[in-house]
Amino acid sequence: MQIAPGRRVALNGVEWTVEDVHGQLGRLVLVDDDGRVETRSFRWLINLADLRLLPTVKPGRPSPVARQPRTLADLTEDQLERARLRAAHVLAAETGVPGGPPGSGPAG
Repeated sequence: MQIAPGRRVALNGVEWTVEDVHGQLGRLVLVDDDGRVETRSFRWLINLADLRLLPTVKPGRPSPVARQPRTLADLTEDQLERARLRAAHVLAAETGVPGGPPGSGPAG
């Protein structure tokens, strides 16, 4: 299921537009045609019995492809630190040297 900003969905017979997706939090922001905003979890969406993906993007909304690419600047400090730790673990597993090969880490 492709869920991105601008995507139209029908939930329990009500049409919504995906306004924003917070993948790191497992949540998305939905806006109906009256401007009502709701934040829901991915789990809620996936388990909803009456979910239909609508075929068109509502006029006036940017295409999901037109979004700015993701960068490390999109991460919180905590997420960035966890990503750095995971990278260090991968380097250590690949090289057998804690922190990876000499010169590859922040101290190198």
